[in-house]
This record gives sequence, C-alpha cells and structure tokens, in this order.
Amino acid sequence: MAPSSRPFAAAAAALLLLLSATGAAAVTNPAAAVLCRHSDFPVLCLRIAAPVANVNPVSLTHAAIKAATKTAVRAKARAAVLTLSPRLSAVQKANLGSCVDGYGDVIDGLRDAGKFLTTTRTRADVMNYLSAASFGVTTCEDAFRETPRVQFPLARTNKTLRKYVSNALAMGDQLSLQW
Repeated sequence: MAPSSRPFAAAAAALLLLLSATGAAAVTNPAAAVLCRHSDFPVLCLRIAAPVANVNPVSLTHAAIKAATKTAVRAKARAAVLTLSPRLSAVQKANLGSCVDGYGDVIDGLRDAGKFLTTTRTRADVMNYLSAASFGVTTCEDAFRETPRVQFPLARTNKTLRKYVSNALAMGDQLSLQW
C-alpha cells in the first residue's frame, strides 16, 4: 500500500469500526463509506446509500435529496395536522403555520436541487437550493424560539428533518464543480 493512501484507508477503517459499534448494518459498498464520512450523520448516510446500486457523489446526493424530501413532506403533514388541534393556543397554531410554510419551502428547495442535479449539473445551483432548504428547517424552530414559554411540539420532527437536509448538503458538497 502506498504511503499516501494509508491515511485514507485508516479513515475508512475507522468509520467502518465506528459504524459497526453503533449497530449500523454492514457496509457493502466502500464508496459509500468514503462519501458518508463527510456527513455529520454517517450512519444515516449509509442507510440512505444502502439501496443505491452505483454509489458516487451524484447518485448519493440524489438519494439524500429524495430521502430528505420524503421526510420534509411528512414533517409538513404533521405540522398541518397539529394546527387543527383544539388544545393548542392561537400563538402555537400561528407558529405551526410558520412551520407548514417553512417545511413547504424545504420541499421546494429540495425538489429544485434535485431538478438542477439532473439538468444544469452545476454544483453551485444544487448547493444553492440545498442551502435554501436548510434555512426552511430553521424557520420553524425560530418561530417557537421567539415565543417565550411556548412548547415546540415538532422538536423531534424538526431534528430529524435537519439531519436529513444536513446529509443532503454534505453529499452535495462533494459534487465536482461541473460533472
């Protein structure tokens, strides 16, 4: 093994060891392990990569966008259902309305990122829309943070969505400038 490839191999081995210690499924694709080590949530990344036949930065970014979009659609539906609860105050319902809008922006940003991933094929466009999607996640949380003594009923949902969008951003960041 060439000396220059040893740190790379050691990092991949360390990631595999970490993932096996956390109970993650066995990694069958070394390319996924390499790409996912750049994610803040490598176990989630590997779970998303598992069904991808040909793992590369483009295919993994596409899979991450698809998974984040699915999560955002569920989050928006959950927020919309909560706005109908008679137990919530008018302030909580208004904040949840901000979440519905913010999650809608997340969905739009992710779908646009996916579209640019397959059409214009420029990293800047994809990252621009993924960043916009990330902003939509924080919009919901901020609505509740700005209202003192109001519980955030979507904390767990928002945290999950933030992980998925962050993962998509990390994968998109590995795209070449033009591929």
